[in-house]
Amino acid sequence: MAPPPPRAEAAGTATGRGVFAVAAGCFLGIALLKLGNPVLLDAGTMYPPPAGLGEVISEPWPMSWGYVMLAVLAVAGLFVVRKPAANPAWMLWMPALWLGWQLLASARTIDPPLTRLTIAHFVASTACFYLGLCSAGGAGSGLRRVRPGLVAGLLVVLAAGIHQHHGGFESNRRFFEENEMSGWTNVPPAEVRQLEMTRMLVRKPDGSLTVNPAVEHKLASGRIFGTLVYPNALAGVILLLLPLALVSTRDWTRRLGNVPHGALVGSVAYVGIACLYWSGSKSGWLVALALGVLTLLRLPLAKTLKVGLATLLIISGAAGLAIKYRDYFSRGATSAAARLDYWTAAWENAAKHPVLGSGPGTFFAVYKVTKKPESEMARLAHNDYLQQASDSGWPGCLAYCLFIGGSIVLLARRTARDDLTFAVWLGLAGWAMQGIVEFGLYIPASAWTAFLLLGCLWREQPALDSTPETAAASLTRA
Repeated sequence: MAPPPPRAEAAGTATGRGVFAVAAGCFLGIALLKLGNPVLLDAGTMYPPPAGLGEVISEPWPMSWGYVMLAVLAVAGLFVVRKPAANPAWMLWMPALWLGWQLLASARTIDPPLTRLTIAHFVASTACFYLGLCSAGGAGSGLRRVRPGLVAGLLVVLAAGIHQHHGGFESNRRFFEENEMSGWTNVPPAEVRQLEMTRMLVRKPDGSLTVNPAVEHKLASGRIFGTLVYPNALAGVILLLLPLALVSTRDWTRRLGNVPHGALVGSVAYVGIACLYWSGSKSGWLVALALGVLTLLRLPLAKTLKVGLATLLIISGAAGLAIKYRDYFSRGATSAAARLDYWTAAWENAAKHPVLGSGPGTFFAVYKVTKKPESEMARLAHNDYLQQASDSGWPGCLAYCLFIGGSIVLLARRTARDDLTFAVWLGLAGWAMQGIVEFGLYIPASAWTAFLLLGCLWREQPALDSTPETAAASLTRA
C-alpha cells in the first residue's frame, strides 16, 4: 500500500531541510573567508567590489554581496521552515526584542551613515539566528549538516594563517620595501589604485605614495590574522569553531583506524592551537584556558583528578603567557590601557544617554570627540556589551546580555550530554567571553556564524532533552 501524501511531503521537507542546512554551512564558510572585516569599514570605498576573478578569490568582498547571499538563503529557508520549539519561549523572542530596540535607538542616532551600516548587519545577524532556529533538523541532524561547510571554511582560514607565519609576511614585507624604494613605478597603475583604496598605501603631504604605517607594523609584528581583519578576530573564530572542528574530525575519521584517526584529529588540534598562539592574542589564550577547564570538568573522571588537572592547566597556561609576553607587561600592557580608555568613553556615553544611547555603531563618532589627544583612535569599543550600552542605551545592552548570556547559561546543562552540541556550546561560550574585550559582534564572519549556531542549538535542544543519556557526561556531576 502506497504511503499517504502527507508522509511523502514530510519526507520531502526533511530532505529540503538537510539541503538547506548544508547550504547554510557553506554560506558561513564563505563568510569566514570573505566577510572578515568589521561592518563599519564597509563604506564602499575601502573594500570595493573585486574587479576580476583573481580579486574575487584573493580579496575581501563588500558587505552587499554577503547580504545578497543571505537573502537567497533566507528565501530558501521559507520552504523548509518549522515552528520553533518554545523552551523557554521568552528566550526565543530576545533577539527580536534586541533588534527592535536597535531600530528604536537608530531614530536618535548622531551619525546616520554609521547606524545604517550597523542596523543592516544586525538585521542579518538576527535573521541568521532565526534561520538556524526554524530550519535546523532534530536530534543534532541540523548541526551535522551545517558543520562540513563551517569546518572547511575554518581550515582554509587556518591555512591562510599558516602561510602568513611561514613566509607570507616576509614576502609581503619585501614587496613593500622594494617598491617603496622604486617609488611604485614598477607596479601596474590598477594595482597601485587598489592598494590605495584598501589603505595599504597612503599619500604623503607632497602627494607621493608610501606604505601605511599600520600595515608596516602588522607585518613587522608577525601576528597572523588569516582572512580576518586582525589577529584577535582570528583568535575569536578559532575559539568559536575549533571545538566543533575537533569533534567533527573525530567523527569523520573514526573508521580509518587508530593511527590515521589520531593523526588527523591531532593535526587539526595542532594547527588550531598553533594559529591561536601565532595570533598573539592574549585574551584569546586566556579564554582558551577557560574552555579547557570547562572541557576537563565534563570528563567522567574522579573529582579530585579533574580539579588537579584543571589547576595544572591554569597555572601552566598563565605561566606561559607571562613568560611569552613579559616585555609587553613590562611596557605597561599598552593595549590593555587603551581598552580601558575605550571602555571609559563607552561607559560615560551610556551614562549620558541611558535609554537610547547615541545610535547603533556610533562609538566611533563619540570617541573621536571625547578621546584624549595621546590616545589611539578606535572605531569600536572592544567590548560588545559596553558598546551596546553606549550605542543603544542600557535597555539594548540588557536585551543583548539576556540573549547571549542567558542562552549560554540555559543551554549549558542541556548540551553537555552530547559531544557535538557540547562542542558548539563551548565555542559559543568562548565567543561570548571574548566579546568582553573584543568586537566579534560587529564582524559578519564571526557574528553571523555565532547567531546561526546558537539558533541551531536551541532547535536541537528539545530533542536532546528527551533522549535518555547517562549523567556521567553532565555538567551537574562535573
